[in-house]
Amino acid sequence: LILLGILWGRNAAAVHANPALVGWLGALTFVALAAACGLAARELHAPDDLTEPRKPHGPSQPEPLPPDVVSRRGVFGRIWGLALGAVAILGVVPFVALARRPSPSGTAWFPGARLVMPGGKPLRVDDLDLGGVTTVFPEGHLEAPESATLVVRVEDGLPIALPGRESWTPRGNIAYSKICTHAGCPVAIYRRASYQLYCPCHQSVFDVLRAGKPVSGPATRALPQLALDVDGQGYLIARGDYTDPVGPDDWWRTV
Repeated sequence: LILLGILWGRNAAAVHANPALVGWLGALTFVALAAACGLAARELHAPDDLTEPRKPHGPSQPEPLPPDVVSRRGVFGRIWGLALGAVAILGVVPFVALARRPSPSGTAWFPGARLVMPGGKPLRVDDLDLGGVTTVFPEGHLEAPESATLVVRVEDGLPIALPGRESWTPRGNIAYSKICTHAGCPVAIYRRASYQLYCPCHQSVFDVLRAGKPVSGPATRALPQLALDVDGQGYLIARGDYTDPVGPDDWWRTV
């Protein structure tokens, strides 16, 4: 169960499973295990009267069990059956998650695509306060999880490590892929004091001001950065798709 829980935590985010559904499936698993333990306790419960009349002395002969007597093998067979059935409930979705991979051609971002929040509202260049962070998708592609992007607002004019990317961050809006490059979990925590993004799954830490470079944890590749611009109506738009593949390297491995 512990190993299955780890597998689930690493891959549930890749399919954007409903948290309520995840919680209910977990609850059903433990309810099934509790029922199995209760059944085992009931079947193994000894009767209150443990005495029986003595039989005449003689050679011992095995007697067949009455049809209503349950053997230990039968009891534990039921326990294993219920437990395996309950675990199978949570075992299906992780394998679906493992099978999902982004298209090799890239994500749904394209030149001129407006950044829209999950509710579909476009993001203006000054909508975020300093230190603010939000998740965005390309307009018209809210259903594309591999395109999930984090926009962080920092002070305009802060130095960016990689030359040539200074114009990618209009008025301090910096955009990075939300998919961790270690195992594909969602990067969901921003620490304003240190300008760092955190992945809660395995504690990888990425530096916002150094082009998403990993500074701690198991991730070894930077978060892909999305080049931003502003259209004539003041909305943030993408200049194109990510220049680097999103997610873990094994998503793109063909052999």
